[in-house]
Amino acid sequence: MNFSTQAPARWQAIVYGLIALIACVGAFVGLSASGLWIDELFSVLVIHHHNGLGEVFRLSLSDVHPPLYYFFLYCWTRLAGFSEWALRLPSAVFAVLAVGVFAMGTRRVLSPAAIAFACAVGTVSAFWFNQSQNARSYALCLTFAASLLSLAIALHRRVRVRPGFPIAHWLALSLLGLVASLTHAYLLLALGMVLAFLLFTVPSWRLRAALVATGLVVLAFNVAYYRMMVHSSQQDLQNLWFSNDLGFFSTQIRQAATDLMASQVALVVGLLLVFAIQRRIVGEPFFVFDDIDTRWTTALAGFVLIGVIVCGIAVSMLVAPSFSDRNLLACSPFAWLLIARLYDAVGPRGYTRSSAIVAVLGMILIGSYLLLLRGRELPRTENWRESARYVEQLPGCANQPLPVILPYRFGHATTFFRTLAERDFFGFYLPQTAQTQAYLPAEFAARHPAEGLPQLLASRAAHADSGGCTLLAWGIHDLDEASALKIALDLARQPGVAPRRVLMQEFTIYQHGRLTWQKVPEGYVFLAVPPAPAGSQVLPPPAPPIPLNDHDETALGDRVVIDYLTSYASPTGAPYLLDTYSIQRWATGKAVREDFLTVHRLTCDPPTSKTNWDVWPDPAYPGCSDRPPPTSAGSIDGGL
Repeated sequence: MNFSTQAPARWQAIVYGLIALIACVGAFVGLSASGLWIDELFSVLVIHHHNGLGEVFRLSLSDVHPPLYYFFLYCWTRLAGFSEWALRLPSAVFAVLAVGVFAMGTRRVLSPAAIAFACAVGTVSAFWFNQSQNARSYALCLTFAASLLSLAIALHRRVRVRPGFPIAHWLALSLLGLVASLTHAYLLLALGMVLAFLLFTVPSWRLRAALVATGLVVLAFNVAYYRMMVHSSQQDLQNLWFSNDLGFFSTQIRQAATDLMASQVALVVGLLLVFAIQRRIVGEPFFVFDDIDTRWTTALAGFVLIGVIVCGIAVSMLVAPSFSDRNLLACSPFAWLLIARLYDAVGPRGYTRSSAIVAVLGMILIGSYLLLLRGRELPRTENWRESARYVEQLPGCANQPLPVILPYRFGHATTFFRTLAERDFFGFYLPQTAQTQAYLPAEFAARHPAEGLPQLLASRAAHADSGGCTLLAWGIHDLDEASALKIALDLARQPGVAPRRVLMQEFTIYQHGRLTWQKVPEGYVFLAVPPAPAGSQVLPPPAPPIPLNDHDETALGDRVVIDYLTSYASPTGAPYLLDTYSIQRWATGKAVREDFLTVHRLTCDPPTSKTNWDVWPDPAYPGCSDRPPPTSAGSIDGGL
């Protein structure tokens, strides 16, 4: 008996469905385990007021996303409040709803086992895992994308089996397309691809004319909105973190594939592709759930995904840089369809002993990602909350200026973004009376003048000896360990700080590897501490007496101590100045490590842009240095 022409055994649907169900339940676990990260804090900025939807619309124009999700979130928070749990609950619901809509909408074109396989793959993906607890629009986008796919299937089937104009299906698709396009720009692209494919494949000229009308009306609404956004946005749309070079595009596509399918899942899908090629070569038939609708839907999904990539790159190059992995993955349900179709075509049937063993091995590989569900209870986002509690309790810092590092890549050093960082980012988890003041890294390094900052740093360093607030800086977003260390080096050599040392207290979050969660540094608080004690004995730096709860205590990472030793200027007048430092790393349960570093000090102040986004200026920037490019010996990677 030729089992390859039969649908996969239904017992596979039960197992894969159980994997997807467990993952969906996990979406509602640990909604408050992590504090809000910067994009979520921006969502709160748009909706945290009582001035109605008009104010929501005005504030949403400062973002790069359409306003519909903000409208929903504003109405929701009138009922549920602004806790992390309340803000993220809708995303958990939408993420699960997307899976349900996909399963229901594809039941006439895919076997139950293939649908369950795709749902399992989708729900163990990094993108679904993260967006199901993210107070941003992406989980809602997944629901809309699954709905677009389902409606397109239903419309095609309605046209094929019944005569007459499908007015209900057309109206539903038009309304859904409009709403989806006003949630995310890439859903506008997805809608355009769906409409274009329908134009090529439906036989009715009346329906084609109606679909063209739908596209023009939806496009008109979006063009009107984006014209307003371009004239109102505080963002420099041409100078965001996106790039328009081939390397950036390929990197984002690869990252999207990685976040869509984890390594073990990619292995399973890769083996299925190999089986498909082998069977095509020998001429064996592929299983097809429905000869017409399944083939049509598979072509639709492929057309949409390729079209979104091509059009996304085109929009990025012609309008404004905007191509990214997250934007692509807003259309994930179309990829789920192709994954499910592949399983239907060449996946193990499960009727024989050998194919059942292969099926079980695939289930083990995919189900192994359920081990990552324990991360739902771990802090995984930026440490605004935990580090704010730490800063709030620093001795002597109550009602004192709190210097913070402006997220210099998120927004430029305008009054709008400085105020945004001070009040809505760093200040969100602080008392309303907190006096946060945002500065650029170049201002902390004295490459760019900042009124009153040198005096503030000197006074804080003096408090290391006499008592009082010793906070020099506090940074979260746009900083990795290497850039934070560079800021610490700059702080340590400022007039009035030396001979005191700089203590960089790291705050950690958890990032998942293959099947484990690993602690990585993500937030940084810079404090002035007394000079190193005399003698050869190395003593740990003094720690401020801060009572922390168990959750915040676990967020504390390593302590890195920077001691500015000396500077060297060439007596011959050569144009360079060398700074030498001692750097110690104190990690719990490990012996202290010390290193000595000498770096070439650059005093130029190039503008912050995509070509110059490091904390230290690029020596190759005009006017910064005439010296030869530094070797790898001058690199700082934080790995002491």
